[in-house]
Amino acid sequence: MEDKSLTLELEAQIKETAGKLKAEKKLRKIYPLVVFGDTACGEKEVYVAYMSEPTFPQFSKFMVASRKDEVMAMKTLAKDCFVDGDKELVDNESLFLFGLMGQLTEIISTRQSTLVNL
Repeated sequence: MEDKSLTLELEAQIKETAGKLKAEKKLRKIYPLVVFGDTACGEKEVYVAYMSEPTFPQFSKFMVASRKDEVMAMKTLAKDCFVDGDKELVDNESLFLFGLMGQLTEIISTRQSTLVNL
């Protein structure tokens, strides 16, 4: 498998767009998630989805759904948190399952924490 990477120009453009969306939508965090397409199958070279940090209701909905079906829970989370970008990453089964879904854990990862024994 060929190792693909973003050009510095495209990376800067993605970061700039994320910053604009964050300010425009008044969101705490925007996560730009990039998936490389398969050009041999007629896909674009690069897909970008700008995802917001889930709100409490969105995360709760995800947690309830994940008890039944983890893939559908991730799909619901993707739909709920999608802000802008290539909607195909959410709507196209192949792009979602084998591209975006693996990156969604970034938007639900917990902060570093520790328990202090008293």
